[in-house]
Amino acid sequence: MLKPKRKITRDEIKKDSFVESVFEVRSFVKENLKLFYQIGGGVALFFLLIIFLGQSSKNNKLEAEFLLTQSTLYLDSGDVQNAKILLQELVDEYDGTEAGRIGGYHLAQIYISDNDNELALPLLIKYSKSGNNQFLLSSSNEAIASMYMQINNLKKAIEYQSSSLKYSNTKKTLAFSKLKLVEMYIKEGSIERSKELIAELKNEYSDDQDINDKIDYVVGLLMNK
Repeated sequence: MLKPKRKITRDEIKKDSFVESVFEVRSFVKENLKLFYQIGGGVALFFLLIIFLGQSSKNNKLEAEFLLTQSTLYLDSGDVQNAKILLQELVDEYDGTEAGRIGGYHLAQIYISDNDNELALPLLIKYSKSGNNQFLLSSSNEAIASMYMQINNLKKAIEYQSSSLKYSNTKKTLAFSKLKLVEMYIKEGSIERSKELIAELKNEYSDDQDINDKIDYVVGLLMNK
């Protein structure tokens, strides 16, 4: 009978990562010892530092991905409290990695669920500026725009809603994002810009009833101005 595999703990990953770093540097030194004597100790030390930092960056990425996986498992099981602890650690220690930034995005979603936009906002802004995932970038920018709308900061709301358009991954998603932007322009009083966007949407989505229903709604808002 096969025995179940033992789960690797985070401490073991850190230990293995450090040992691997040291081993790789030592191996490199042994293989290139003669070269180091020829080019001088200072330059050799510089090369060693570059190698070690590169390996350290790889290890940080591995540790961050491990924490993100663990936090996701907690979220899936409904254990929000433990998920928050790991996500906060990701934000504090690994914000230079994509996994760390995604952790910040997920932590922001928890804060939004708790109606704590003040804590969620900087995490979403961080992802909107440095993240890599197209879907999360679109979602982050729209969430930020919505938060600014709630406090009537229309300039910022329009800025982030406009940014979300760049990351829309489907034609329909792009249309709904543009319609939200139209509503913001109407509320701001930018009537001409609103009309321009409405005309574009009518031209591009003439055969989509869902979009046209929403267009009719924003046209109604515009007529009431």
